[in-house]
Amino acid sequence: MNDAPPARDARRRDDALPDLGAARDRSSTRLACVAGPEDDGARADVVLGRRLAGLSRRVARELALAGRLTVDGRRAPPSHRVRAGERLELAAPAAPAIAVEGPELLAATDAFVYVVKPAGLHTHRLRPDDPPALADRVAVDFPECVAAGLDAREGGAVHRLDRGTSGVVAFARTRAAFVAAREAFAAARVGKCYMAVTTCPFDHVWPPPPDLWLAPVSATTVEVRAPLGPGFGRDRMAVRRTGQPAHTRVEPHSPPGPRRLWSLELLTGRRHQARVHLAWLGLPILGDELYGGEPADRLYLHALRLDLSAAIAGELPITAPLPPAFAAALG
Repeated sequence: MNDAPPARDARRRDDALPDLGAARDRSSTRLACVAGPEDDGARADVVLGRRLAGLSRRVARELALAGRLTVDGRRAPPSHRVRAGERLELAAPAAPAIAVEGPELLAATDAFVYVVKPAGLHTHRLRPDDPPALADRVAVDFPECVAAGLDAREGGAVHRLDRGTSGVVAFARTRAAFVAAREAFAAARVGKCYMAVTTCPFDHVWPPPPDLWLAPVSATTVEVRAPLGPGFGRDRMAVRRTGQPAHTRVEPHSPPGPRRLWSLELLTGRRHQARVHLAWLGLPILGDELYGGEPADRLYLHALRLDLSAAIAGELPITAPLPPAFAAALG
């Protein structure tokens, strides 16, 4: 945005986490960190899990049990009680050879870095041998983000998008900004606007008639208030009378047709909320086969705008432009 502070010049390096006391040697398969005073007395697997981005405690423990952990050059078990200043090193499986390319930078303020997440990329890694994720790419130019969060694996991300979803993601640059943003998300005080392309049945009528979980907001906008809970099958959510409250405002942004573009304002932040609410309306997102969508080259859901001003005073709404594929998908 024009009102955002100037973006820092992009820097490209092969090391994803410089100058943090936790480094990755990309020419080998070694992960290492130096214990700080706050780590004194903690288990080695706990320290590794919180200090090395992309590494969970469970994976650290598995590698240590396999004899892959050394402390100051000597083999150690995952239960080793760490002393400040000790160097912990893991011999981990080699990661796939995928270049760590910088993401598209939207804005950088004193509190947050805002970037565009491409469709098909995880927000952060789940295992050390996973391909580089968005958090790794942000850490190249903004290494302070890794230390800002409570879990180094998340790289300071204050929220996550589904792997198939594109759009704006914010990373905190300080612990105070991270905590403030997480509290704002938990209190549903963060402004979130998404865009989606859906398939529409031939008898589709908009707006739909009012319902127990459906209320008109204007002549063209409705608010879906269908609660969400676990669905049948792995990774599915569903409308459930006993589920958690979930509110989404839905408005069309293209003329009626077999496919249509919609604006979605998420007033809450439940898992798969936009996807399930649209499917419940009979409007599955293009590419969202999990919820009945037509097969496509990607999930046509995009996080268009994010407003964190409720977390940090002075933050401006940040917009990630709609990918050209969305217009092409409408025909």
